[in-house]
Amino acid sequence: MRRYLYLVLVLLSSNSWLNVSAMVLSQNDYLYRIWSVESGLPQISVTALAQDEQGFLWVGTQNGLARFDGLNFQVFNTANTADFSSNLITALHIDKQQRLWIGTVNGLMRFENKTFTRLDRQPLKGGVTSIAELADGRIFIGAAHLYQWQEQQQTLEQVMAHHGPVFQLHQQQDALWLGGLNGYALLENDKYQWFGAPEQTAELQVTQIVKQGKDLYLGTNQGLFRYQYEQWQPLPLPGSVGNTRIELLYLDPQQRVWVASYDKLYQLKQGQLTVEDGVLGKPGEFSWVESMLQDKFGNLWLGSHSHGLKRLRRPPTQRFSKEQGINDPYVWAVQPWQHHILAGTNSGISLLQHGQFQPLSANQYLPNLFVYSMLIDGQQRLWVGTRAGLSRLDGKTLEWRRNYNEISHVLVTSITQENDRIWVGTNGGLFYVDNDELHQQQVPEVLRSAQIRIVMVDSQQRLWVGTENGLFLRDGDSFAKLEGMPLSDRFISAIKELADGNIFIGSFDQGFVLGKPKHWQWFTQQKGLPSSGVLHVEQIENQLLISSFQGFYRINYPELRQGRVEQVYMLVDDRRPEAASDSHRCCNGAGSSKGAVHQGRLWYPTLDGVLALPLQQLIQYGPIPQPVLDSLTVSGENYSASSVNLSPNKRDWHFRFTAPFFMHAASVLFRYKLEGYDISWVDAGRRREAFYTNLPPGQYRFIIQVRLASDYRWSEPVGMNVYLAPHWYETATARALTLILLLLIFWALYRWRLMALAKAKQQLEIIVTQRTAELYQVNKKLECMSMQDALTGLNNRHYLDTNIKQILSRSDRSNEPLVWALLDLDFFKRINDTFGHHTGDEILIIVAELLRQNSRDTDHLIRWGGEEFLLVLEHSQDALLVLQRIHQAVAQYPWQQDMGLKQSLTCSIGAVAQLSDWDWQHSLRLADQALYWVKQHGRNGYLLLDISSPAPAELLDENVNITELLAQGKLQATSNKDITEAT
Repeated sequence: MRRYLYLVLVLLSSNSWLNVSAMVLSQNDYLYRIWSVESGLPQISVTALAQDEQGFLWVGTQNGLARFDGLNFQVFNTANTADFSSNLITALHIDKQQRLWIGTVNGLMRFENKTFTRLDRQPLKGGVTSIAELADGRIFIGAAHLYQWQEQQQTLEQVMAHHGPVFQLHQQQDALWLGGLNGYALLENDKYQWFGAPEQTAELQVTQIVKQGKDLYLGTNQGLFRYQYEQWQPLPLPGSVGNTRIELLYLDPQQRVWVASYDKLYQLKQGQLTVEDGVLGKPGEFSWVESMLQDKFGNLWLGSHSHGLKRLRRPPTQRFSKEQGINDPYVWAVQPWQHHILAGTNSGISLLQHGQFQPLSANQYLPNLFVYSMLIDGQQRLWVGTRAGLSRLDGKTLEWRRNYNEISHVLVTSITQENDRIWVGTNGGLFYVDNDELHQQQVPEVLRSAQIRIVMVDSQQRLWVGTENGLFLRDGDSFAKLEGMPLSDRFISAIKELADGNIFIGSFDQGFVLGKPKHWQWFTQQKGLPSSGVLHVEQIENQLLISSFQGFYRINYPELRQGRVEQVYMLVDDRRPEAASDSHRCCNGAGSSKGAVHQGRLWYPTLDGVLALPLQQLIQYGPIPQPVLDSLTVSGENYSASSVNLSPNKRDWHFRFTAPFFMHAASVLFRYKLEGYDISWVDAGRRREAFYTNLPPGQYRFIIQVRLASDYRWSEPVGMNVYLAPHWYETATARALTLILLLLIFWALYRWRLMALAKAKQQLEIIVTQRTAELYQVNKKLECMSMQDALTGLNNRHYLDTNIKQILSRSDRSNEPLVWALLDLDFFKRINDTFGHHTGDEILIIVAELLRQNSRDTDHLIRWGGEEFLLVLEHSQDALLVLQRIHQAVAQYPWQQDMGLKQSLTCSIGAVAQLSDWDWQHSLRLADQALYWVKQHGRNGYLLLDISSPAPAELLDENVNITELLAQGKLQATSNKDITEAT
């Protein structure tokens, strides 16, 4: 933005700009608004104006005094205000202490601390005509005589040096000029001088005085005079006949002198009077100005004797319309041309050159005078789209060259260039010009009759076509409708490729999208836009400038790319009812040529000429309204101090607040927060009051902020501290006593409860002890059952999983290896098959009993599965004897006699002694290998592997073959079988 504005400044200072300086002449192009009785003004005769430090405008009328914040008039008069001397206000003055002095036809009052006080003990004869204050703070009052206010005595003292009535007082520093009958006086450094009027001017009343530089101007009932070189020099008023009465002289802060007669307003420029017709408006609309004020926002206020109150302001924009000679104010298109602007209107093309419009001679050849779109192409040809067809002009001379009658029946909405081809969008389809002939051959059928609104060729030579029913894109040689995007089937009104390659697609009433195909972001009013319509968009550095029927605004583009609508600022806001007179209304049309950046300005077509905005405005802001916390009302009493203390029963609060602002005052938005109660800001919108009920005691601070609906910036907060005292029972002492009493009650209840609980506890402990013992036995039994085999009563695998850590720990502590033995009944399947599973189960029960009888208390007997049993022997010194005993017990049992077996039942046992650094599961695998070895060698035997430390490396392999190790002598074993023969 800075680089762009630097370029603008360079242009301003260059010789090339001198050629077009006349085009941007400074105009008295005021925007205004008028208030009368229907708006709340107490009476149409506005006799005096003043503005206080807070920004309120005080309006004196012939029916009371009004304080005006831009939206509401608060009226004070004899009907509602005590000590109000008269409703006919004649003079107002705000002194250095921000006290308001009020002169009436019946005396003098002062408004201080929101109270009116009558200052004259007896009514001043003839009433107060004017009030002035010298630099040292002395207050003088003009009436039938000259008076000085004595602050210490609180009285008015007549200044005896002056004789006769005082019609006007004018002060500069320590000098005071007095307008009197047949002359004027000067009071300076306590010296009084009288300057009589010429003898031929009998009954001359000097009712107005201003001092501009060295010149003194005197407004009288017989015309305007300049006192210079000790001479009264009459100054004739242009357009007036005879000695016209001067109603007002006003010296504004820029030291400009304004002169008002009954029906005209003038300005003194270099000693010459010029009529300011643009200030009063149309004849009869506003006249008889008798009060004037420039406020701190730069607004100019006029008080009329017959038309109420008028506010004028200079807008940031400039309008070029009928006053500059445009042939028709309805402008639909703007097109930069050399250093000037072409405007397409209802009546042809007008050239804005040197501040004035002139129609083109080529208008007579256009197929229709309604010009809607324009384009100057790379060959310096000017293409003109009208309501009824297309024309081509010479872009250098603006002479007519040709009409294209093939589309003389349609409105040409948009024109763009692609290399040597010109694309033409109309409300009757898409066309293109090749070799100076109009075609549609390469246009798809769907676009040959579509209502086209905007066409654009981007940097990738893609053609974008916006219609009233969606968006089309030609990428290469084929057209396709962009489906699935947020604006599918919507009225497309604007398309622009931005500097970073993103495409901006604006719609008529559904916001806009930003991005690239398949990657769009959609922005609407719900996301923070001031309007859902888009007519034109321009990118200036990091800002987008978007125009619509509701005005145009700027928005932060980097934030927009991140999906956030930030720093939205309305440059022209047409959303309010008063926009008809208080805004340069923008904008007009949907299609191309609806805006342009040219010669350091933005140009827009409107329904009232061409609108221009200097690009310097893009870094400027208008004033922010300043909030005023008017009062806090509690139980019918009003409080306005910055800190307020309230009694305990005042729990319902009513805050009133406002913000003196005089441009679109209805758009001032408020938010407030009661710190100590509200967690976050409360959005009040346009509401100017807040209510709170049944508040708890405590310290609070009520704060408010304001902003304009067209501006994202909030004002600095203002606030009021409020302390609400507690009732006696809400004090810390009362709460402490109450807490102590409650604690004592709770302590007594607690002690009683403890005794009851102690007794119940004893009984419960007895019951719990009994139940615990019973539960322990049941749990013990369940635990045992969970680790027992249901058939044999031996332990099961769960037993081993539960107790293996304890078994291994005991083995480590005793330094004795565990012996793992697997026992399997030989040919048990034959028994099951021959005698059935019932007999098999009985045999397993007998085997389990044999194991119990022939094992030790420290041995762990586990049914491992089916007819297989696992024995874990903790003391390994006599483990061989245990295995031999068990083997013999099974073989010697009378199985034929007891169980009816045909032959005796035998078993095979494989065992191994576990080394200390082994995993027990590896020992179990070796025991299984030993069992397998016994079965391979005839069954009915046992094999106890004797492993010395360190063990052979092969023995650690999961697929170890103990047969090979025994054969190689790497492994020793004890068995009832011949190991040597077997290997």
